[in-house]
Amino acid sequence: MDDNWQRSLIRGWQQRPTLHRDGVSLQEAWLLRKLQQALDGDSLQIDGLSLLSRDSTLHLTIHQPLAARLTLHFDFLPINWHSRLIQLRYHVQGEAISPSTTRRLLGGLLLGAMEGAFGHKALQQLTRPLDWLTLEQDIASIDLTQLPALQQWLDYPLLGKPLGEHLIIKAMETCPGQLRIRLGRTANQTQTQTS
Repeated sequence: MDDNWQRSLIRGWQQRPTLHRDGVSLQEAWLLRKLQQALDGDSLQIDGLSLLSRDSTLHLTIHQPLAARLTLHFDFLPINWHSRLIQLRYHVQGEAISPSTTRRLLGGLLLGAMEGAFGHKALQQLTRPLDWLTLEQDIASIDLTQLPALQQWLDYPLLGKPLGEHLIIKAMETCPGQLRIRLGRTANQTQTQTS
């Protein structure tokens, strides 16, 4: 029992975010768990996450408008901190899942269409309840001002101003097994110190 508890404690500690001099690294397993907590529901289930240097993937199962397994391939784009937007380029691949051959065939045809314009509409429909996520044709935008968990940190008072006015997210990039967030100071703060 003690051995299991120690292994579990060590594994939990290793999966926690890691602080760096210029930012933080979020471990794949930790991110997966947070995504599952936030997004899993009746129509959508997060199955897996694979963070690589390029072409990271998010694996999910949808149950509406048809039962299917989807793989969302994505890469982060440069950060627009002024607008508090994180954007990523993505595309979707999928396969229908159904015990019936006819339903699988029809689902496969529908998924073929989903990878085109219809897929964009279906994904928009699935993500409509998420105020913080906007999907364009191949660009997903995450509005940081709409993320409740992040908002408390952006608004956290530090030296008379919210933390979001002192720090910026300079870049987000993936490497095997982790998401690296690079932070920096705001331009106003840098100018004040050099004067």
